[in-house]
Amino acid sequence: MKVHELVARFAKAVERADPMQAAREVLEGLRGDIGAIERALAHIPGVGGNARQVFYRAPDLVLLKVCFPAGRRTPPHDHGTWAQILLLSGEEKNTLYLRENGRLRRASEVTLAPGSVLPMRAEAVHVAESAGGAPAIGLHVYGGDILDLPRRMWNPATLEEHPLEWTQYESFARMASNAAAAPA
Repeated sequence: MKVHELVARFAKAVERADPMQAAREVLEGLRGDIGAIERALAHIPGVGGNARQVFYRAPDLVLLKVCFPAGRRTPPHDHGTWAQILLLSGEEKNTLYLRENGRLRRASEVTLAPGSVLPMRAEAVHVAESAGGAPAIGLHVYGGDILDLPRRMWNPATLEEHPLEWTQYESFARMASNAAAAPA
């Protein structure tokens, strides 16, 4: 598999009436060929923030290879659009939240193993973290340009909402990574 073939599959999917479901179907079809995806994306390190993880960017589709080093945890955040994750290697724990009356309420946890797919609607808020001693590496698919869309993040200590701004996000990520667990 080549990167352009991967991009073409998702570009075709987002043209359908239900692009999130269509992208999910593409990911489900790729689950059995994780090695081919890893080889195709081997040249992308997957670290250093979203701008360095992107390998395809359009207004209705962004594809990233994301690598969460062992011990890395994000602050609670949204994507401003639907998202899907196919875990390629490692283990990734996602803590999902609901927004109620302007506050976050912890709703569930999902731990991904290689081959697992996690769909998230546009209103989803989550914390992602590498679980275990190895990096968690995934193919992330978004239904919009997450580098340009308005997004939100929450202070992991206070759960105060903020517009997503990358310098502050990194500060919140360090705070989240040093905490014992995702915010309750």
